[in-house]
Amino acid sequence: MSEGTNLMSHYKFEVPEIVFGRGMLSQVGCCARRLGGRKIFLVSDQGLFEAGWVDQVMKSLLQAGLEFVYFDQVSINPKDHEVEEGAREYLRHGADVIVGLGGGSAMDAAKGIAILSANGGRIRDFEGTDRIVRPLPPMVLCPTTCGTGSDVSQFAIISDTEKRCKLTIMSRCVAPNISLTDPDTLKTLPEEYICTTATDALSHALEAFFSIAATTLTDVHAVKAIRLLKGNLVEAVHEQTPDAMENLSRASLHAGMAFSNSLLGIVHALAHPIGGFYNANHGSINAVLLPEVIRYDLPVVTEKLPELAWGLGCKGADDEKVVAEVVQGEVDALLEACGAPRSLRSLGVQREDLPKLARNALEDACLITSPRQADFNDLLGILEKAF
Repeated sequence: MSEGTNLMSHYKFEVPEIVFGRGMLSQVGCCARRLGGRKIFLVSDQGLFEAGWVDQVMKSLLQAGLEFVYFDQVSINPKDHEVEEGAREYLRHGADVIVGLGGGSAMDAAKGIAILSANGGRIRDFEGTDRIVRPLPPMVLCPTTCGTGSDVSQFAIISDTEKRCKLTIMSRCVAPNISLTDPDTLKTLPEEYICTTATDALSHALEAFFSIAATTLTDVHAVKAIRLLKGNLVEAVHEQTPDAMENLSRASLHAGMAFSNSLLGIVHALAHPIGGFYNANHGSINAVLLPEVIRYDLPVVTEKLPELAWGLGCKGADDEKVVAEVVQGEVDALLEACGAPRSLRSLGVQREDLPKLARNALEDACLITSPRQADFNDLLGILEKAF
C-alpha cells in the first residue's frame, strides 16, 4: 500500500445501539434492564454527582426495578489501579451490567472494569489489538461531554501509572451494547471543557477522514461531524445555546463512529504519551497538535481536500495549493475562535521531554493508519513546532 489516502474496497462498520435525545438519561434504567441487568455497576465521578446527573441515573435505575452499586473512584486519564479496584468491587457485589456516565475518563474506566471483571489479570495485559479472550458484561455508556467518542468506539485508553504512559486497548468487545446520549448533560459542562472536548471531536473527525483505513461510510460521518463543529463550536463555547450544544453532541457521535471504524493518526499517537506522562487534558493536547499534524499530512491527502474544504464551509478551488491553505486556515481560525490552547508549553510540557515523548509515540497503534508515515525525527519535529 502506497503512502497516502486509501478508500478501502472491503470493510465492516461496527456501531452499538444508539439512543440520542434531550431527556433520554431517564431511559438508562430501561436500557440496562433490556440487557438483562438486575444489579447495575454505575461508574461515574464526583463532578457529575455534584451536578445532579448521577442522581438522575440512580432514579432511572430504581424506577426500572434495578439495584445498583455506585463507583466513583475515577480521575482524569483513568488509572490502572482505579480500574483494577473497580473490577474487584464489581465482582464483590455480584453486579451484572455496567453503566458508565461521564466523559472519556468515566467511560474508559467502565470499559477497563468490564475487561478485568471478565478476564482477570492486570489491565496492562490487554494492551494492543484483540487481546481480550472472554466476553465482557453488557455495557450502557452515557457521554456527558461533546468529544470523547468512547460511547461508540472500540478503544479503551487507560493510564499505566508505573510507566507514566497510556495503554491503548482495541477490541470490538469494548464497544458498549448501548450508547445513550442526552445533550442536556452539557448544561453543566464548564466553558473550558466545551472547547477542549469538542476539539477532541474535531481531531477524531479529521484523523478519521485522512486515515488509510477510511471508507465511504466513515467519511460520511467524519464530514458530518466537521460541518456540525464548524457551524456550532464557537456559539456553543461563548453562548451555550441549547441548539448549538445539541449539535456538538451530534458531532461527537458522528466523529466517534468514524474513528472507531477508520482509526486515527499522528495526533493521537503523540497525545497518548503526553497525556500519560503529564496527566494533561486529552482534548487540549489534541487541539495543540492538530494544526501541525495537518500540515505534515497535507502533501499525501490532496485528493480528499476539496471534500474537507466543503465540510469546513469553504467554496471549492481547482488549485491544490489553494485548497490546502484554505483547510489549514479554517482549522486554525476555528481553534483560535473557540479559545483552544495553542502550544504544548501552555499545558506544562517541558522541552527536554520532547525526545522521550516522540520515542514513546513510535509504539502507539494510531501511527499504523496515519496517511503519512513518520519516524522519530518527524514526530520530534511536529512536537517542536507545536511547543
